[in-house]
Amino acid sequence: MPEARKQLLSGLTGLHGRSTGPAGERLYGDDKGVTDKKYQEVPWPAVTRHPVTGRPILFVNPMHTHGFAGMKREEAWPLIEELAEHATQERFVYYHRWRVGDVLMWDERATMHRGAGDSRPEERRIMLRTIVYLN
Repeated sequence: MPEARKQLLSGLTGLHGRSTGPAGERLYGDDKGVTDKKYQEVPWPAVTRHPVTGRPILFVNPMHTHGFAGMKREEAWPLIEELAEHATQERFVYYHRWRVGDVLMWDERATMHRGAGDSRPEERRIMLRTIVYLN
């Protein structure tokens, strides 16, 4: 990522909602996947530090990040899309080809993830989720 972009991001606070970012708008349309449950907006630095490695983490997601504090939507959404394009370049993406018995783990703090939607409806799948918290 260009140094100028890194500098800009280091001072930004992202505004996060359930599905209120540009990708959420494309997926759900104007109703944003309406639900009775209320989700509170959460501000979070656009760049944080990984608590174990100390490496910088880009904390911007096109599904949930809908803006940046003090920035108009017309400016924020193209930036969110640009960052998503950067983060999802082929060189940064891992695609898993599932086989029986596979277990996959990732660091939730530093990974954008989604299902590929490539399993057939007649295939049986068992998915379990486990979260490990630091003490």
